[in-house]
Amino acid sequence: MNYGGLERFVDSGSFARGLMYALRGQSSVTSASDEDIEAISSGSNGEIYTEWIEYELEGEEFVHFSGRCTCPVGYNCKHCVSATLTALKLVPPSLMTASQVSRPRTDANSGWRRALTNMLGLEATGQDPIALGFTFTAPRVPMSSLPIWKQQTTGRLEMHSMRKGKRDTWIKTGISLSNLREGIGREFDPRQVRAVRDFLMACELGSGGLFGMREPLSMTMLHSPLLGYYLKGCIDAGVELVDTVTKLPIIIEPEPAVPTINLTDTGDFIDVTAALNHPSDPKDFLLIGKPSQLVFWDDGKLHMAFLEPVASEEWSYLRRKDVRVPTSEQDDFERDFLPALRVTGMIKTDGYELPLPPEPVLRLTLTSSGERLPVVTANWEWAYQDKRGHVISTYPLWSPPGPGRNAEAEQAIRSEASDVVARVCPAMMGERLGWIKLRGEQLLALDELASELAAIGVEVVQDTPTFRRAEDVQVDLDVDESRDWLDLRMRVLVDGQPVELRELLGALAVGQRFTYVGGSYVNLDSPDLARLRALIEEARLLGDARRSELRVPKIRQSWWQDLLDLGIVNASANRWLEAVRNAPEPEPATVPDTLNATLRPYQEVGFGWLSQLRDAGLGGVLADDMGLGKTVQVLAMILRDRERNPGSPWLVVAPTSVVGNWVSEAERFAPTLKVVGIDSTERIRGTRLADEVSGADVVVTSYTLMRLEADDYRALGITGLVLDEAQNVKNAKSKGFAAAASLGAATVFAVTGTPIENNLGELWAMFSLTAPGLLGSAEKFNDAYRKPIEKAASSPDGGGEELMATLRRRIGPFLLRRTKQSVSLDLPPKQEQVLRVELKGSHRRMYDVQLEKERQRVLGLSEEDRIEILSSLTRLRQLAIDPRLADGDSAAPASKLDELLPLLESLVAEHHSALVFSQFTRFLKLVAERLDEAGIPYLYLDGSTRGRPGLIKRFAAGEAPVFLISLKAGGTGLNLTMADYAILTDPWWNPAAEEQAVDRAHRIGQTRPVHVYRLVAEGTIEEKVVALQDQKRRLLGVLSEDGAADGKLSAAELRALLD
Repeated sequence: MNYGGLERFVDSGSFARGLMYALRGQSSVTSASDEDIEAISSGSNGEIYTEWIEYELEGEEFVHFSGRCTCPVGYNCKHCVSATLTALKLVPPSLMTASQVSRPRTDANSGWRRALTNMLGLEATGQDPIALGFTFTAPRVPMSSLPIWKQQTTGRLEMHSMRKGKRDTWIKTGISLSNLREGIGREFDPRQVRAVRDFLMACELGSGGLFGMREPLSMTMLHSPLLGYYLKGCIDAGVELVDTVTKLPIIIEPEPAVPTINLTDTGDFIDVTAALNHPSDPKDFLLIGKPSQLVFWDDGKLHMAFLEPVASEEWSYLRRKDVRVPTSEQDDFERDFLPALRVTGMIKTDGYELPLPPEPVLRLTLTSSGERLPVVTANWEWAYQDKRGHVISTYPLWSPPGPGRNAEAEQAIRSEASDVVARVCPAMMGERLGWIKLRGEQLLALDELASELAAIGVEVVQDTPTFRRAEDVQVDLDVDESRDWLDLRMRVLVDGQPVELRELLGALAVGQRFTYVGGSYVNLDSPDLARLRALIEEARLLGDARRSELRVPKIRQSWWQDLLDLGIVNASANRWLEAVRNAPEPEPATVPDTLNATLRPYQEVGFGWLSQLRDAGLGGVLADDMGLGKTVQVLAMILRDRERNPGSPWLVVAPTSVVGNWVSEAERFAPTLKVVGIDSTERIRGTRLADEVSGADVVVTSYTLMRLEADDYRALGITGLVLDEAQNVKNAKSKGFAAAASLGAATVFAVTGTPIENNLGELWAMFSLTAPGLLGSAEKFNDAYRKPIEKAASSPDGGGEELMATLRRRIGPFLLRRTKQSVSLDLPPKQEQVLRVELKGSHRRMYDVQLEKERQRVLGLSEEDRIEILSSLTRLRQLAIDPRLADGDSAAPASKLDELLPLLESLVAEHHSALVFSQFTRFLKLVAERLDEAGIPYLYLDGSTRGRPGLIKRFAAGEAPVFLISLKAGGTGLNLTMADYAILTDPWWNPAAEEQAVDRAHRIGQTRPVHVYRLVAEGTIEEKVVALQDQKRRLLGVLSEDGAADGKLSAAELRALLD
């Protein structure tokens, strides 16, 4: 039978045992492909082993085989052989054991029992011995005188199954080969039953199972290569071999019979003959098996010997016909025929001097597969040639040395080749030199490797294209210009050869390192190409994927500049791209003389930036820190614009609490502007909006009013729109955002100290209003930037810096952000301190009990249950502040109030003024009660308070040293520099809200150091909120290079606050 040459890769014992395992069905394949196999096999004692096999076939022949197994042998073992033969269906179904052959079942219970019993030979549980009886008929005439087709009639050996009779003699009744073949025989020794069954299965190999185990079985008709191996197994199991004629045991010779090919120099000839060498010197003998493995002869007693080595086909031929080579043709014999005879390992000489064996040739075969993703397979083998260079035989690189091979030379050549490979192409080494697949960068070394290996005598058979690096990459652009967009068609030339852009981008996107250009594979591992791919993919993500060409808005100038900066783009033919490349610096804007203020240097820069964008018909985001005078910068820009472009008014939208402040600031800094503040709806005013603002330069209104009367504001045909405290429209799904987007302003500026509070979606919302098209649609922005950046930021390993840097470049021209530290203001120092408050007595117990309840409540809640989780967290936060916020009738001690009141008393006694902030107005009212009791004057402000300017003036006049302010109401539009202390009684998730509150005091105009106290209840959720604030501060990393971005709180993060 043909096993694809698998036996060349393993030793003979492993192959024979593996073949029998496959015949027994002891391997089960779990997965298989054209390259690898994974299987499990049962061992001889029932152990279960796992096999992983790599292989490669050329046609039906194995050119590579490497198997690993969890058995003690570990490598290329019998289990690997069995798994491979099973997976590739190299075991004929006709030879399978009874347990594998489909048969009718008597019932569901007995079928599986019978199958396993037969397979394992468990039915045999007795102790009766088994014998194999042989009937020998000697050849009548010498075999060499007969033609080949008559040889099977020249002698005969027949086999019977035998058992012990009542007289303790071997008999043929009560036993059969067919039952033993199926493992049946309850009364017999089970070990012997299994051994005979394996031997009978081996007898069928090469015979097609045609004999059906009829008795007697003709042994001379069997062609199995495994007869000797499994007959020895029978002998080892105690099965006796018996002469059926004499009933005596067959004499099993301890010495093997050695077949040799004798080369005898007779002077005029070299005689080439076959001989069987044994001390008994048998005459009329029979050879059994193909190739011959056993010899039987009868010299009055029947003898049997094993052949070592087994007889080759060359030896069998020479037994039938001697060959005489004239000495005059000895050179031809030694060149053309002797190398093949040597491989048999049977050469024996008499007077003939055997020449040295041929040198091995190490052969490396390189074959490629795949077109877009080339893969090269490297396979090594030994080739032995005759003197004419014809290959006589080949062997796998690491196959065990055998006859006709020069093991010492192989080792030396292999070592030298390994040194070359390790130096030139280390990836080919693996654990050791051998079969391997190469990809990507590894392929660039192949040409050099082939050259260096050839120099040391290695034969390289290379059926692969060439692999090289791209020497020159050029990009041709064809750009169609429209009003706001550029449609870009691009052609990439690699070494002068055009490459399909879609194919190139696809290759780069999946990490492909090569593309096929001009008959060879060109390496794409180029920084320019990688950057080009990133730019094009960014444009595709933010653009319309349905279009065949790229469409990039002109406003995305940093993208175009990045493209030109690559230095590989030929853009000389396009006027607009040349304008981008050679754009001059704009003329600086001049501060209007009518501005009633002296701008600081950084404010002049901000004014110039705003004016430059306005002149270009563009908008942007002014994101300076709180207290840096964003209002005066915007007013200076509007003042300049009204002088140059009188007409429709500017609209300023601000929080309700700040509308009055905007009007007063405009009257103060830009008295020539007519400013109208709108603080009510038309229904309440009784006048139309158009009439109310007639002749105005600037209209100031609130977000609420703008949303309620969006149509009226849109009808004004406003010149420009300023969104102050623009975080109010950070939610792109809100009605306020939709209303702002509908106003139709040609220029929109967002003004905010906190451009990002929770997630990058807020940044997109602002730029979609101020620079439409810059960041694409919300969905595309999420895919291109938000998701990967937030994912990287939430990972313990970090990352995302390169993408964050790209986003900074994109928004850079339209974003201006300065911190107090960066502009070197002469502000007094700000000192911050955390005051940790220990919950006392019953307050502590109440909190711990509630904490456990809330943990049980949120256990198992999902992302859809964020509201429920937030409710649990809010209850815990309230309880950490004051028990009465959770239970109005509680008599538990108010730990924070007990800490806060002495602090305020001390500050007031030292003539300081303090701002006290809390998110919970109920707590501020509890503070107010304590202040009343202590006789300390105070002012109070929350979202419902009217007359804010009057309160601020009273505080500035020193009417009260304490100002109680809700965090939300105090975060915007208040100038409270008369206070030098700020106390935050409870931490909030978003640190930006707290910073805004503190900056009511620490801002321009402050002359005294500002002290900030943060009260944090120990051992409570507040400590985790403080830790979360640190993570939130990383969000601003998108706007600068000193941090990373972060996303909104997930349900998992919210639950973690309860741990």
